[in-house]
Amino acid sequence: MLRRLERGESLSLVGGPKLGKTSMLLHLAWQLNHAGPSPRSTGPSALYVDVADEVDWKRFYSRPPNPDTILLLDNCDWLVEEKARSLSDIDLLPGGSTVFAGGRAWREVVRGGDLPHTLKLIPLGVFLEKEAQQLFNPDLSTEQHSTILTYAGTHPYIFKLLQAAFLREGLHVPTEPIVSEVKKSLSSFFQDCLDQLWEPLEHQVLTYVMEADKPVNPREVARAVGLPTIKPVADTLCALGMVSRWIRDEEATLSAGSRLFNEWYREILAS
Repeated sequence: MLRRLERGESLSLVGGPKLGKTSMLLHLAWQLNHAGPSPRSTGPSALYVDVADEVDWKRFYSRPPNPDTILLLDNCDWLVEEKARSLSDIDLLPGGSTVFAGGRAWREVVRGGDLPHTLKLIPLGVFLEKEAQQLFNPDLSTEQHSTILTYAGTHPYIFKLLQAAFLREGLHVPTEPIVSEVKKSLSSFFQDCLDQLWEPLEHQVLTYVMEADKPVNPREVARAVGLPTIKPVADTLCALGMVSRWIRDEEATLSAGSRLFNEWYREILAS
């Protein structure tokens, strides 16, 4: 992303709730500004703006940055969901590189080509088990490591909260009540994820992948739901962080990796 921005390109960073869009933008701002302002610029090299924050947005428009400043715009769904901002506001932005970060509504607009900009789409995906293992705190036990991977899977936010709960409770507390408490605390987040599913087919595919309880080939899922391909649906579920996609033994697979979310989802369906 840094290399593309330094070449003057504009990007769209997309992902579901709590997959790290804001963290990525703030880290980009730190990296770009840490090196100091551009020789051509009289201001910061990068500027973070939360489109959903009225104060932040008004401050941005009252004092436009130098045209060479790289803009990092967060919560761009507000530009397309009939909020206080609109797509036409983008035309008012300075001419430098811009990163537009958003969720599903913003992703649909970018994919539909309804923008005055040519944007490189950068999807935020869940990380892999090998990467997750590198993030374990050394104060946790091997059993706690295993429990976190089992229940969080490879969803970074769920992983983060579970690990924090185990660190807070210590080594000798039974794991079951901790897992149960974290699942309860994640209810509103899980509902946010669920609200991003707009089509019955998306629920159908998600349920099939969950019930498989193992990595499955997308072609198998497509046959099960009676379609020639489920790629658009799989793309959406992966972008939202509900399903992981990777190559296993040279075969494309889909996996509903977070047992905590899967259990919550089944409970919701049952009720």
